[in-house]
Amino acid sequence: MEHFPKGKRLLTRLDYSRVFSKSKKIQNKVFTLLVHYNNEITTSKLGLVVSKKVHKTAVQRNRIKRLIRESFRTHSSLKLAEYVVMAKPGSTKYTNTELLTLLNQLWIQTEKNK
Repeated sequence: MEHFPKGKRLLTRLDYSRVFSKSKKIQNKVFTLLVHYNNEITTSKLGLVVSKKVHKTAVQRNRIKRLIRESFRTHSSLKLAEYVVMAKPGSTKYTNTELLTLLNQLWIQTEKNK
């Protein structure tokens, strides 16, 4: 698995608050995706929100985060934007394949909704 560089991540509280305040929301039964189209950026950026409400063990939360990052990395046709993916409680009961399928559906919806 490749390294996820800092240039592709939302890092600061300011980054996250900008996306939360000015975003378009797309969701399904497992994830909520916030998209903020920003003309000032040169590469798409990803932020993750996987709280303890999703699952109490860090192992399961980290599995979800790894899957989200991998899905983002492999979905190269995304428009330039800042994305925040929030996992919903109960998302850990899905298999990796099911989670990747649900994420891919969200990425495809962002392409349709600009």
